[in-house]
Amino acid sequence: SNPACFPLSKPAGGAGGAAAMVSMVRLLVDRGKFCHMVRSRGFIMSAIVAFLSGVASGVLYYYDSSRGGQFIEKLVPTEVVFNVFITFCALVLGFRTAHALTRYTDAAMYLHKLSACWFDTASTLFSFCRPSKADNEAVDQFQQTLLRLISVTSALSLEALQGASWCPKFRFEVVGLSELDDATQREIVQAEHRVEFVFQLVQQLCVDGMESGVLGVPAPILTRSFQEMGSALLTFHEAKKLALVQMPYAYILITATLLVSEAVCVPFMMALYTRGVWLSFFFSMAVTFFMWITNCVNESLDNPFTIESKALNPCDTQHDLNSQLLQLLAQRSSPSARTDPGDTTHGSPGSNKPECTYPDLLAHTRRLSLNTWDRRTRRSIEHCVEEAHPPDDTELAPPVRMCSNEDANHARA
Repeated sequence: SNPACFPLSKPAGGAGGAAAMVSMVRLLVDRGKFCHMVRSRGFIMSAIVAFLSGVASGVLYYYDSSRGGQFIEKLVPTEVVFNVFITFCALVLGFRTAHALTRYTDAAMYLHKLSACWFDTASTLFSFCRPSKADNEAVDQFQQTLLRLISVTSALSLEALQGASWCPKFRFEVVGLSELDDATQREIVQAEHRVEFVFQLVQQLCVDGMESGVLGVPAPILTRSFQEMGSALLTFHEAKKLALVQMPYAYILITATLLVSEAVCVPFMMALYTRGVWLSFFFSMAVTFFMWITNCVNESLDNPFTIESKALNPCDTQHDLNSQLLQLLAQRSSPSARTDPGDTTHGSPGSNKPECTYPDLLAHTRRLSLNTWDRRTRRSIEHCVEEAHPPDDTELAPPVRMCSNEDANHARA
């Protein structure tokens, strides 16, 4: 009930459930992702196999009905054998799905961790330039070059994680690549291991900056930046296992054999245990389609960094990193943050104000969400505009009376 605090808004349970449902519906009706899934190779192959399986089941049901229902019963095994086979196929696909989701979550983690390491490297090196004794031109040259090399390294890392060169790949934006000297651009293009090459260029730039006095911090503190660069390179090589290390060939062959066997066996069982040609066609096609499309999605998630998987969007991560780097460049000459000068005398020696204690600080602490902060900013701007341009011929509003505790109790009664 502290008047200095802004309570966090908590949506009601019904509103929260409705918002979650709306988000789910928006995700399901995403036209771009849905069209990409329908046009994917796995979806088309699964639909063709499922349709053929349904047609075969309908034909078998019709032929068996014309023969008096004795043809399929003599061919297929008992229901227990079929249930055991379908259960085994479901367990294999379940293990495959769990493995694919693990690779997807690991890829998302590596993607954001890689971007964070590169930004932390640039941020610390920019901060270490503030106490520099070198001239402004040398500091600006160091920061501009560092900004471009970090952006190039990030783009090359994400490009290398997409696997084989014959596959369609994302195109990443790079900050100021054309502004690097021609020799550096030529060497980057001709390098066999481009990520490691640009990584070495960044380290050489830092060492040269330390020798020239651009980085005005002691060497032990400067090791923080080198540690972050090493962490970024280590994260890149850990993420490469998702792009280069595939599932064992034997396991892929076993899964494909099971799926083909399922597409052959299900039409016989559905023709035997369903009633009607259309029901046999529908159930056989549905079972086959869902099992095949699940396996195709799992195969596409073997490397979540590719365009084909449509799981992650490295272009957005690269764009965010470039925006962060440009913001870092604009912030390099900004003054350090400080408190309001009007509060510096609070509790200072020689002042009549009492010493500020922890409960006092807690009482003046505000819990603000981003929306609340935006509303306060807009109100402040509107208030400044009103003071600068007061309206004419306006009546003053009556003063607002603060109700006491007695008034509040009387209102409750």
